[in-house]
Amino acid sequence: MKKFNHVGSELQDLQTENIDGKRHYVTPDGNKYISITTLLSNLSKAGIQKWRERVGAEEANRISTKASRQGNAVHKLCERYIQNEEGFLTESMPHLVEMFESILPLLERIDNVHCVEGALYSY
Repeated sequence: MKKFNHVGSELQDLQTENIDGKRHYVTPDGNKYISITTLLSNLSKAGIQKWRERVGAEEANRISTKASRQGNAVHKLCERYIQNEEGFLTESMPHLVEMFESILPLLERIDNVHCVEGALYSY
């Protein structure tokens, strides 16, 4: 598999604040920005609610929990791959490896890695 070139970055860690139950990042000059996860969840609430009503709460919870676990696991595999960890797939379940491999062509387009899981913001 590909070995990534880690060039480093000058990104700063940002403090977080919970405002009305929503995560915000605080920039060095004190501006506060809602997290992208919170922003995206706000955009899709109506559609998710319709889906939950259609399939029922129990089924929606089952599907959501499964999807969240799988998404988190594949996300972690991607991080470990980009961080050049040896043997990162060895203990993964086959369906997670298959999901990872389906996005591998996109990951292999990355050349220089400046940061993995860093906080970014824009004025």
